[in-house]
Amino acid sequence: MIASAPGKVIIFGEHSVVYGKHAVVSSISKRCYVKAEKHSDFVISSQFGRTKLDFSGKHSYISYAIKRFSEVKKINGAKIIVNSEIPPDSGLGSSAAVTVATLTALNAEFEAGLSSEQIFELAKAVEIDVQGIASGIDPFICTYGGNWVLPEKRRFETNIEFGLIESGESSVTAEMVKRVAELRKRYPNIVNKILDTMDYIAIEGAYALEKNDVKHVETLFKINQSLLRALGVSTPNIDRIIADLEKKGYAAKITGAGGGGMILTTGCGDKIEVGGDGVRIEDN
Repeated sequence: MIASAPGKVIIFGEHSVVYGKHAVVSSISKRCYVKAEKHSDFVISSQFGRTKLDFSGKHSYISYAIKRFSEVKKINGAKIIVNSEIPPDSGLGSSAAVTVATLTALNAEFEAGLSSEQIFELAKAVEIDVQGIASGIDPFICTYGGNWVLPEKRRFETNIEFGLIESGESSVTAEMVKRVAELRKRYPNIVNKILDTMDYIAIEGAYALEKNDVKHVETLFKINQSLLRALGVSTPNIDRIIADLEKKGYAAKITGAGGGGMILTTGCGDKIEVGGDGVRIEDN
């Protein structure tokens, strides 16, 4: 069986959402496709190569997804084939997408009868298995699709167009989350106030998106990016790219954990559609 799950963009709320603050998150049109077949052993094949279960390498998310699925329904082997449109280490949820798609494909192939909520919970557990700490927003969006305000799970619609620009640097979520956690431990009074402000920005940003108020969104983008820079998750290269975009009349910010990855813009770069389908079974 073949399942596909979308990537995602965090429009507002990177890092602050890890500490229970609001985030505004959308699925995107780029998808990850996973084929699961019954097999005598565990075999994983992707753009990174071919391995067996690989809990500490490039197939760690898939391997933990198989492990978590086996806790629900015991299986002795499976062949997993991955084809993804979502670039890795980009901040677009590639790890969550492959996790959710793998769980959904296994669920269909082995007729386990898992619900969407169970798929999400397993995918969130996998995220924690690999990263140690996680908000769960990536597997949520990859499972359900759409545009959401979290944590209250309020769905909304927007017609604002966004674009993506590559920073040319890789984003490693676990490292960035750890960096913010360490900064917060050293300077709790300062960092907690930054996180609180990002919370207010996410709430305000959701309403601006619903009203399709581009100017308001652009102002919030600029403030939000400055706070992300203060948390240490921007880079000199990203700062230069964003400064150049602002000179041209656009607004831009990190989307995802930072340290690299994609830059989300208001209207330039590689145009993306937001708010599309979540995980689904594809025709074989």
